[in-house]
Amino acid sequence: MLKTLRCDRRHDRDRTWARGLVATGALLLLAAPAWAAGEATGRYTMSPTEGGVIRLDRETGAMSFCTGKDGAWSCKEMPESENDLAQRVDELERENRALRAQAERSPVHPPASEPPAAGDLVPPAPPGDLPVPTERDVDKLFDYVEGMVRKFKERIDRLEREAQKEPDLPL
Repeated sequence: MLKTLRCDRRHDRDRTWARGLVATGALLLLAAPAWAAGEATGRYTMSPTEGGVIRLDRETGAMSFCTGKDGAWSCKEMPESENDLAQRVDELERENRALRAQAERSPVHPPASEPPAAGDLVPPAPPGDLPVPTERDVDKLFDYVEGMVRKFKERIDRLEREAQKEPDLPL
C-alpha cells in the first residue's frame, strides 16, 4: 500500500510539473509578439516600398513617403483618407440639413400640427394592390354620382316639358 501511495504522489507530481511546463510554453508563445513589438523603439517605423520608404509616425499616425537621392532624403506627407472621409461626412450632413429645411417649407407637406382627418386614417395598401379608399373618397364619389343623376333627371324633365310644348318632337 505504501508503494501505491508513493506512485500516486509521484504521478501527481509529474502531472503538476507537466501542466506547469505547458502553461509556461503557452505564456511564451503569447508573449512573443509583445517582445517583438517591444524591440522596435523610436517614434517612426519605416517600411520599404517601390521607389522609397513609407514612414509612420507612431505618435500622430501621420504617414509620409520618403525618397533619397545622392544621400539627401525628403519626405512628403501622404493624404489621409480619414480627413477626406470626415470632410465628405460634414458636407453630406450640411446637405441633409438644407434638404430637411426645404422639405419643411414645401407646400406639399401639411404642417405637422394638423392631425389627419378621421377618414384618412387607413393603413397603407400592400405593394401591387389597389389602395383602399378613405371615407372622404367614398363621400366624394357619391356626391359626384348624385350630381350626375340630378343633372340627368333635370335634362329628362326639361326634354319632357319641351316635348309637351311641341308634340311633333320625337323622344
